[in-house]
Amino acid sequence: MRSFIKNKRTHIIIPVILMVILLSGCTKINISTGIDADFTAYLSYRIELDVTDVDLRYQNTLKRALNEIGWYYQEELNFSVELNIETNPYYVTMTRRLQNNSFEQAYQSLRFLLTNEDMTPFLMVDMASQTTERQNMYILNASTDIPHIMSLTNAEELSPALQEQLTKAIETGEGSITLTLPVSELVSSTHQTNVQDNQAIMVVPLSYTEQTSLGLTGTVNMLREGSFGGTLNEIIHEQYRIRSIVIIASCALLGVLFIVIIIVVLSKKAKKDSIS
Repeated sequence: MRSFIKNKRTHIIIPVILMVILLSGCTKINISTGIDADFTAYLSYRIELDVTDVDLRYQNTLKRALNEIGWYYQEELNFSVELNIETNPYYVTMTRRLQNNSFEQAYQSLRFLLTNEDMTPFLMVDMASQTTERQNMYILNASTDIPHIMSLTNAEELSPALQEQLTKAIETGEGSITLTLPVSELVSSTHQTNVQDNQAIMVVPLSYTEQTSLGLTGTVNMLREGSFGGTLNEIIHEQYRIRSIVIIASCALLGVLFIVIIIVVLSKKAKKDSIS
């Protein structure tokens, strides 16, 4: 199945984030999403502000803004929130996790997180998956567009001085989108992807001046106990290795039993000879 959304609504929180970017000297927005090894689908935001060069009169405003963002995601969207507005850099981390019992369930939960207009960071999401007995194939493409999101606010009504400050803040803004998905065989990805312990991790720089797009296609092989497996060659090799161990252990056991039988027979014969 495929899911495709175009989010055109201005979120309540966007004006607050706009103010945060406008007032802070250096803004980092890191977004993490995916499925972990325990079939938990998640979506996480971390907004970090370096206030070293920020006028003291603006710092309380930044604190209130971060607190408002955290409160909204916690009370309205059921995210867990970690907030630091006491030491530099200020930050708020907001995470929503959905636990599942299988990859199929986890992929559907991830679809919910990424296509729900109240919480998704993306303007477009295209997801599809196909499941066979012990193999899952999936494709995920998504994109976000911060300049477009900004155009949905009333930023154009700012004074020329503030608009200039906003432009500079956007040009110096930093951030990333990290996508982590189970994978036995990576088919394709739009950016460099690190595969380790059957997990594909792709980190995409977040652009404040143009559209940010990402995509990943992969295959997941499942083992008998339901956990993620490696490639088919790796699974077959592991099965042969286990079979060899079983054969060797069986032969060793038979050898021990044979020796025990010989000892018992010889003991009985020796006892019989002694009686005679």
